[in-house]
Amino acid sequence: MSQDNQRLEIAYAQHIGEHYQRASDELLHAYQRNKEAGRHHEAGALKAALHHAKLSKHHAFNAHEHLKEVLNIHEKMKPADLPTSSGPAAPGGDLLQ
Repeated sequence: MSQDNQRLEIAYAQHIGEHYQRASDELLHAYQRNKEAGRHHEAGALKAALHHAKLSKHHAFNAHEHLKEVLNIHEKMKPADLPTSSGPAAPGGDLLQ
């Protein structure tokens, strides 16, 4: 593999990793906001519960967008550009075939 291909592969991996990290962060925030919405709902503070539910939805949508971007990047990459591994397959690894 040429150095240009290696650099490109590293750049793709870093970019995809950033999207996965951002999606993970957004999902964490969505979970936290959802828990807070449940607490407010149980306490009878319905307006606060609705506010946190909307924030949870917003964070979940952002996570969805990051994961869509990861899939778009994978689809745009040529199969030859994808790294190959001689080790055991990762769970869900066959999704890229």
